[in-house]
Amino acid sequence: MVHHFTPRPGVVWFSGVMTDLALDLWGDVTDPWSYVAKRRVEAAVAASERPADVVLTHHALPGPPVSADELERAAIACRPDGIDIAITQPPDMDTTDAHRLVALALALGGPALQGAMLERLYAAVFTEGLDVSSHRILQRLAAEAGVDEQRVGDLLATSNERSSDVAADAETARERGITSTPYLVVDHHIGLGGPATVEDYLTVMGSDPAGP
Repeated sequence: MVHHFTPRPGVVWFSGVMTDLALDLWGDVTDPWSYVAKRRVEAAVAASERPADVVLTHHALPGPPVSADELERAAIACRPDGIDIAITQPPDMDTTDAHRLVALALALGGPALQGAMLERLYAAVFTEGLDVSSHRILQRLAAEAGVDEQRVGDLLATSNERSSDVAADAETARERGITSTPYLVVDHHIGLGGPATVEDYLTVMGSDPAGP
């Protein structure tokens, strides 16, 4: 279902890049549908009329683990999106540091590096079955995604760096009535919940789906 928001004073959105269209996607690194939504939103951006003018920023909204049945449904649904969910038990781990790492990637390299870091985390969780609460694993994944090793070490050595960014994501979600993931907000005022199709994302972005 599509929702319309009225922007409120004081609500902070990512504004580091001038863009004609801002996309803000709330997700959780242990939610398979958030992984699906990321891939489909990226596909919609690539198929849009002016992909270079679209900026996709990810926001953290940790939630409870999905059920085993839900994981199985997601594993089947995501195959056409090129996602291989190889685990059979729902991931249940502390994702605080993983989300802080995604926020660090955004601060250091903008949405492109953030997207790369998040993609690496999703693959680690769902394809490789890794525990992303482990600092050792997070350091390796961050290096593979291209995030500065020293900055990652500094972040993991403390519990507060970038914690405010993760908290701000949750607060903005609360302000908007967003209670579950995935959830996409287009241009700060149009919201679409759930793992929609690429065509649905294109429609809500204001682009016609690409023809044959």
